[in-house]
Amino acid sequence: MPYSFAFTLHGHSADVRSLSVPHGDVPLLLSASRDGSALVWGPPAQGREWDVKLRVEELEKRFVSCVAMVRHQGEAYLLIGSSSGLLSSFRLPSTASATAPDELPSPVHTLIEHRQNLCCIDTSPGGLIATGSWDKMVVVWRDFKKAFTIEGHQQAVWAVKFVGEDKLLTASADKTITLHSLSATGAKPIRSYTGHSDCVRGLAVRPDGSGFWSCGNDARVNLYAFDRAAPVRTLEGHTSFVYAVAALKDGGAVSSGEDGTVRVWSETQLVQTMPHPSISLWSVAVVSSPTGGHYIASSSSDSTIRFFTDDETLAAPQAEKDQWDKDVAERRLDKSQVGDVRHSDLPGMEALGREGKLPPFPKIYLTTGKSDGQVIMIKHNDKVEAYQWVGAERTWQQIGQVVDAIGSGRKQLFEGKEWDYVFDVDVAEGMPPLKLPYNVTENPWNAAQRFLERNELPPGYADEVVEFIHKNTGGVQLGTGAEQQQYVDPYTGASRYTGGGVGGPNAGGSRTQPSAAVQYGGGSDPFTGSSKAPTKKAGILPVKTYLSFKTFNLQAARTKIGQLDDELKSSGAAFTPDEQKVLDAIYTHIERKTAYDAQAFMDLVLRYPEAQRFPLIDLARVLALSPPLAALPSVPSLLLQSANWSEPYTPTKARDTNTLLALRAVANLFSSKEGLKQAEEAAGVLIELRREWVEVGKAKVVVATITLNYSILLVEGGKVDPSDLLNTILHIFDNETTDAETLYRTGVALGNLLTKAAGELAVGDVARAKALLDARAGEKRLKDLAAEVAAI
Repeated sequence: MPYSFAFTLHGHSADVRSLSVPHGDVPLLLSASRDGSALVWGPPAQGREWDVKLRVEELEKRFVSCVAMVRHQGEAYLLIGSSSGLLSSFRLPSTASATAPDELPSPVHTLIEHRQNLCCIDTSPGGLIATGSWDKMVVVWRDFKKAFTIEGHQQAVWAVKFVGEDKLLTASADKTITLHSLSATGAKPIRSYTGHSDCVRGLAVRPDGSGFWSCGNDARVNLYAFDRAAPVRTLEGHTSFVYAVAALKDGGAVSSGEDGTVRVWSETQLVQTMPHPSISLWSVAVVSSPTGGHYIASSSSDSTIRFFTDDETLAAPQAEKDQWDKDVAERRLDKSQVGDVRHSDLPGMEALGREGKLPPFPKIYLTTGKSDGQVIMIKHNDKVEAYQWVGAERTWQQIGQVVDAIGSGRKQLFEGKEWDYVFDVDVAEGMPPLKLPYNVTENPWNAAQRFLERNELPPGYADEVVEFIHKNTGGVQLGTGAEQQQYVDPYTGASRYTGGGVGGPNAGGSRTQPSAAVQYGGGSDPFTGSSKAPTKKAGILPVKTYLSFKTFNLQAARTKIGQLDDELKSSGAAFTPDEQKVLDAIYTHIERKTAYDAQAFMDLVLRYPEAQRFPLIDLARVLALSPPLAALPSVPSLLLQSANWSEPYTPTKARDTNTLLALRAVANLFSSKEGLKQAEEAAGVLIELRREWVEVGKAKVVVATITLNYSILLVEGGKVDPSDLLNTILHIFDNETTDAETLYRTGVALGNLLTKAAGELAVGDVARAKALLDARAGEKRLKDLAAEVAAI
């Protein structure tokens, strides 16, 4: 029978980029996500849906790009590769000693070798590990130590796959696949394979060892024999990038891609197409079932993992299947998935031989389709609807509505790497545009410097390039660093609400000025503007744009608040009816900008139990961006009071989380004139920030941001004591030596201070601050900043 929907797994809060199966006969699934976590899934004692057996997090809370498992000296280890290039291992507990849900294990090994995103990983039965990266390099590890590296690919390495213990396949964005012979000390290429016209994204070795499958951005799925350079067969059906391929035991394969479909293949043709409600299907795996059969699992940009089965006893109940069909029918398809169409040329319902209304879950019995997965489009009720032929059921199934826009989650490829944006920048008339790649999670100054160095352009244009990036991406953030990454809600685990919407594009602090909508290849050019060349600037100082923390998920916060309040009802600490009305007014204000009682809300925050307070403080963070909360008298003090700031420090999760969110709220006060007034009147906060560094914890980037914002207030003529500001800057430099973003923002604050009030400061303190900034300058942007500050 064809595959049908079985169940859905919810455990991640962002794109699930990788799925892995440790052993083909063991019912276990590994998943890796951009939320900074990896999960181990297994079947439950009762019921259909699998549950989480173990959760781990990347050491720096960076995106987890890939996941695998390896055995070493009789023990099993979970391996994760991150966007920072780190490879981390975690010892897998036995069933009897499984880690408690609220206890996150620490990595046993943290291996640093790759310089960029570690995007693929594979292990051999004998315990070898191979990793591939955007840095074009493959590393082979033995006993958690680097054995040797493999170089030769010209662009990012997207897939690695062991063939036994002595051979390794590698695939790259340079369109090539290479088979290497492995020895104890190195690798030797023995065959290269052709057949792809674009980046090769995935590999899967056939179970019988006779060959392998590949897939790529050219929408092809290729089948190879090891002894032939060209594909034995090229199978086509996908309409966009194919991200992943997995081998089936019967000799076929299953693939997933950017067209929002999972496709099942025999050795010769497309057998079945399974459309999904989401667009980007990042990974696919063949997973053993407890009954001896198997599932097909897919992972998606909507943070979801879905299971499909060809065993009717494992399939979902009919009601869930009907809902699945409805979800698929309601998805919105962009033109890149179905091709450009002229609305006026499309036939109506009469072309389908039907009249009247369609049933709720339309499966239309019509003329036989030419092949499984064939898509046709019709006009219906002034909409363009897409239908796909399901050969196994001999029906046409509605798979969505066609819209014009490219999906918001769609990545662009440049030189084999994925980017959120690839801009065309016109440098001069008569010259072809230059490509400016940018990811919203990186520092725009780094992107600007990379662009200028690559194209041998004057470094003085960095400010214009950064401004161009901000205008054309909605104004994301000053930079990256610890605060840019996911901060874990320590109470809720995998399905957690995370205060501040961390992980989103504004997590690292966003510009408070309104910015232009995103334009692909449009907007003001950083060099030529609308009609004239820019004025060259010597550096970035003084910086005059306040930073804030704006990203917020109202529904997630509301759900979390309700959940925590339910837990308090038996203790009598839950919301009173009047307090619930105050909260409801807050929710309405965030959605519609209606009025609310700011003082009543802060009273509620302060009286609520400390351990359950964090989502309320996060509401305050968002409200602090504008009046009436930003205009509330003494609001900086109230926000710090919500984190028990004046009480002796105790190292608890509640205290650390509340401190982080309360300080973010203080930083957000600089976003409105009313909030600026309150911040100016409470400039003594600069003294309050000089706490023991252990008390600051994960909030160190926020402390640097508040310091930077006060330096901007000083530059703009506000009443800020220069000596207090310098002492806070020195305190940060004295305590922080490694976090680049904390150091960068503090360095900018120092530069702002010196451009405005150098003559009012003790010469010795200024010299020490400059020396500390120079000593901490590891990254190029820090070195450039230190040089600029030294010259003041």
